[in-house]
Amino acid sequence: MKKRCLYLLLLLCAVTSFGGVFMRPASSAALGGQEITQLPVLFDVTIMGPPLATQEQCVSHLLKHNPLPLITVSAAKLVNYYFEEGQREGIRPDFAFAQALHETGYFAYGGDVNPLQNNYCGLGTTGGGVKGAWFPSARIGVRAQIQHLLAYASSRPPVTPLVDPRYELLKRTVRFGKAVTWTDLNGKWAVPGIGYGQRILSIQQRILMGK
Repeated sequence: MKKRCLYLLLLLCAVTSFGGVFMRPASSAALGGQEITQLPVLFDVTIMGPPLATQEQCVSHLLKHNPLPLITVSAAKLVNYYFEEGQREGIRPDFAFAQALHETGYFAYGGDVNPLQNNYCGLGTTGGGVKGAWFPSARIGVRAQIQHLLAYASSRPPVTPLVDPRYELLKRTVRFGKAVTWTDLNGKWAVPGIGYGQRILSIQQRILMGK
């Protein structure tokens, strides 16, 4: 209960510290009636903005749930890439990392994507054995994910050279730059994507609460 209250306090402080309201109540209707086993999500949060969790909290959370993640760099270095690339583009790095944890099963994989692909968000995967995009390094894989999130959240181009293989494709759709919050990704990033954003928010809550 104390950790839950601390999480809510952090969210409220973030509104005061960074100005403006970047949160809205998470809509239970977005779940489409599907049971979600993660923590209940009270607030939705914008995709763009500063981190709420620290790098240390992100690393600790990953290693607590998977001491041997299938990644090509250390956990600390991978998290550092998320913070560097995310903050450069204005994407919340801790939430982007939470998205990667959801997409890869805490870097245990088991689906179509091979850990050596450095593909942390299922870019280009469509199921049925389609492995999707390959990236030459962990940093470039993180950068591609951040750029893809930017394509959903903003119409401005990336600061860094484009490495997201699906950026231009998304740019030609009505979805380009229209996702304000993480639950706005429901039914867009993944199909059918019911509760997709809520799962990301729930993992990020666990990171903050040390669960």
